[in-house]
Amino acid sequence: MRFPTYLFRRVTSGGPVLAELDGLRAVAILPVVLFHATLSLYLKGAEGQVSSLTGSTDVFRSPLGWVVANGFLGVQLFFVISGFVVVLPFARARLLGERPPSLGRYYLKRITRIEPPYVIALATFFVGTLVIAPENAHLRDYLAGLFYLRTALFGNEPWAFFISWSLEIEVQFYLLAPLLAAVFWIRGHALRRATIVAAIALSGWLAADVRLDGLEPAPLVGPLQHGSWLGSELAFFLVGVLVADLWTMREVRTGTRTGAFAWDAAWLAGLVAVLASYRVLEVTPWGIALLLGGLLAMTLGAFRSRLVRAVLSIPIVATIGGACYTIYLFHFLCVSLFGRFLAPHTSVHFEWNVLVLALPFAIAVTFACLCLFPIVERPFMFGDWPRRAWSVIRPTRRSSDAG
Repeated sequence: MRFPTYLFRRVTSGGPVLAELDGLRAVAILPVVLFHATLSLYLKGAEGQVSSLTGSTDVFRSPLGWVVANGFLGVQLFFVISGFVVVLPFARARLLGERPPSLGRYYLKRITRIEPPYVIALATFFVGTLVIAPENAHLRDYLAGLFYLRTALFGNEPWAFFISWSLEIEVQFYLLAPLLAAVFWIRGHALRRATIVAAIALSGWLAADVRLDGLEPAPLVGPLQHGSWLGSELAFFLVGVLVADLWTMREVRTGTRTGAFAWDAAWLAGLVAVLASYRVLEVTPWGIALLLGGLLAMTLGAFRSRLVRAVLSIPIVATIGGACYTIYLFHFLCVSLFGRFLAPHTSVHFEWNVLVLALPFAIAVTFACLCLFPIVERPFMFGDWPRRAWSVIRPTRRSSDAG
């Protein structure tokens, strides 16, 4: 019997699945998982490890440590991808004359697509916290989280499902995306793109200002990783809006071969820029420009390059990226549950902790979460799943009524 690989394929109603875009999602999710796995081992690690990771000997500022510590920037790449995917139908409607998306269907699709996996994850975290650390299972947190208001109501107070901050910002963007897509009413290409770039610059300035307003404690000494509302993250979504403009007008399109190897170099340069951005941001706000430019180069390069695009399109890479929402929702629960078993094996040698413990651990967690995808997320990728579910429930109700 053949393995049912189709169960791990992402379903989309907006056109064919772009393997390279899913591959880019994998590039976003894998560093996040490694980042959290490493921090989990660090926080639960052997006695004496803390002193080796802080102060003047802070190994998170070593080359390997810097790469790992910047794993959180995968979230900003997610924001860029969301900006591209969400506004693309609006861009095609205005610029190519295609049928405009119905706002009612747009919001319904957002709700039916992202809400069920999110509710499942919230319930799982709540039950897990009740079992492992009941003193931390505050119902108020999960009720606020259910409506994407946890950060708005309680700020950065710690709770188990802390990764919800980014999902709350995503929802804020979904609500405003149709309004932001009004930029595509501007018919002149140069003026429209200048408007988007100006908006990126202004919101990028706010992003830098918010990050420089606060410092992270050790081991992530430096600017804040992110803000707490859409305004401080809007620049990243707008980079995706710019990519949607270029894609729609056929200036960025899968299959282009002219200058493909130059785009491979641009993608790698973008990656380096992203990794270097926060070190520069510690010195000058211009570090945010390096981050935004690097993310733009990585996104454009994913479509226009040859070698990078081929790597991103490898089936296992694209499969992981296609399941990134499930992996993001559940990876920290796995890291928290099982990290305690690896923590006693940590040492003061950072390379050992990352390469021998955290990296294999992150890979195992990624594939464990991938196994949840056919159950937690894929059924809700079908646009008509509510009708299907109702058609299954209705005969049951009729039978019970007849009995």
